Amino acid sequence: MKNFIAGFLAGILVLIIGVLGYLRLGMLDARSDAAIPDWTARFLYSGIHASVRRTAPKLQNPLPQSDETLIAGGKLYLNDCVGCHGEPGKPPSDFGATFYPPAPQFPRVGTKYSEAEVFWVAKHGIRRTGMSAQGSSYADPKLWSLAAFISRFPNLPPHVWEEIQRKSAM
Repeated sequence: MKNFIAGFLAGILVLIIGVLGYLRLGMLDARSDAAIPDWTARFLYSGIHASVRRTAPKLQNPLPQSDETLIAGGKLYLNDCVGCHGEPGKPPSDFGATFYPPAPQFPRVGTKYSEAEVFWVAKHGIRRTGMSAQGSSYADPKLWSLAAFISRFPNLPPHVWEEIQRKSAM
């Protein structure tokens, strides 16, 4: 048993030294214009998602679940988010694709986050991505309306989207 534990600890030590050597020798490809391997992307995204789920409050949206809330969130989305996250019925955002990682295109893929998690991401941002914190720019009710809109993107009532477009054109 003693030999097993010693061997296990030696293996862990060799692994740690190997990883540190790999990093310190600059062997990690840091270019943002080169695609990372799928396994690396999955590993990193799972860490981001786990952190958001752990950190975001488990709150209910304090705004009423109404068309007015969705319209207010939709107007904010059209004014400030489409440049990176894309506009419904249009091709994906070229600008959003330049970020590393690329900005999610909500009209096409929706979101895996809950409404409270979308609120948290909008308010606090995600470090080392293009998603900056918006908490200093918008009051919480505006961010909650945005979160409601993004959360319901795939199932948005057609009359709500028509009203958002009509009010944005004014």
